[in-house]
Amino acid sequence: MAEAIRLKVSCHACGYVIEGSAKYGQGHYVPDGVPFDFVAIGKIKTEKGRRVKAEATCVCPKCTVRNKYII
Repeated sequence: MAEAIRLKVSCHACGYVIEGSAKYGQGHYVPDGVPFDFVAIGKIKTEKGRRVKAEATCVCPKCTVRNKYII
């Protein structure tokens, strides 16, 4: 089953809003929009259910600074 990831963050250097999305599942990863690297680092249980804690890294298309986020 493929899960959808939506990323909407601002660049650390210039403030440009970076948007991208991807679908991932067993053995495949399909990015759309701004490409970003996604690494799952844990799971979090909340009242609404479980979610994945992850590290996302992307390059700003405006100023080419590499940004790293914990989502």
